[in-house]
Amino acid sequence: MNIKTYTESNREAWNEVNPIHQKHNPIQLSEAFQAKGYSTLDEHITRTFLRLGLQGRNVAQLCCNNGREVLSLVNLGAQSGTGFDISDHAIEEAKGLATTSGLPCTFVRMDVYDIDSVHSNQYDLIYISIGALTWLPDLNKFFKIASTLLKKGGLLVIYEMHPMLNMLAMEDEPEFEDPMKIAFSYFKSEPWINNIGIDYVGNTTYESATNYSFSHTLASIFNAVIKSGIHITEYEEHNHDISCIFTHLEKEAKLPMSYTMIGKKA
Repeated sequence: MNIKTYTESNREAWNEVNPIHQKHNPIQLSEAFQAKGYSTLDEHITRTFLRLGLQGRNVAQLCCNNGREVLSLVNLGAQSGTGFDISDHAIEEAKGLATTSGLPCTFVRMDVYDIDSVHSNQYDLIYISIGALTWLPDLNKFFKIASTLLKKGGLLVIYEMHPMLNMLAMEDEPEFEDPMKIAFSYFKSEPWINNIGIDYVGNTTYESATNYSFSHTLASIFNAVIKSGIHITEYEEHNHDISCIFTHLEKEAKLPMSYTMIGKKA
């Protein structure tokens, strides 16, 4: 199956779920972002961005969903923000939030694999956050595009779920026996295929459009970033969960649950 078949199926699934997320979101973002300095970013990544410096930077987020993190980065001091996402509905929500907040943010409905040269060398920082990489069938192509978007010396910041968690089954899966028992191969190469919805906000299930997600090893992520011409300067693993799936395992403190990777374009 080619990349476009995967991504267009996922586009349909994200268009289905975004109205469900809006319904279940406990925060009215259109009101929240009218407050100066409001941010949806957690304490760890906020400290990271403030340490790296946002002032005067043009930032972009690939797979930005409804734009809340792009808006947060600008509220924290970035000069401007641009978000790219495949979901028509999510981008419409993001545009609405930008309008009501008055923040200098632009949102583009686009498959990240189709981002063209008009955006090349435009950004000082690119952010990739939780849940982005799993939807991407080809990391080498993705990070090559991300690299072209960065100015020379620009920063790549990734804050994602640790790939080791892909080995664990969730309670509603037939492979589940124990929360800590390995159920799937770390080296799983075929995609996960889902038809019961992707509502991680309300945790509802429904008959959804077929969507495809992918397991990526740390080696595949590291190598794709390196091959893109981005030099990895920092890597840190964390024992806190940012996936909203495995929070119940935080108390075990036995697994890396998330990570931060920072790179700089040569």
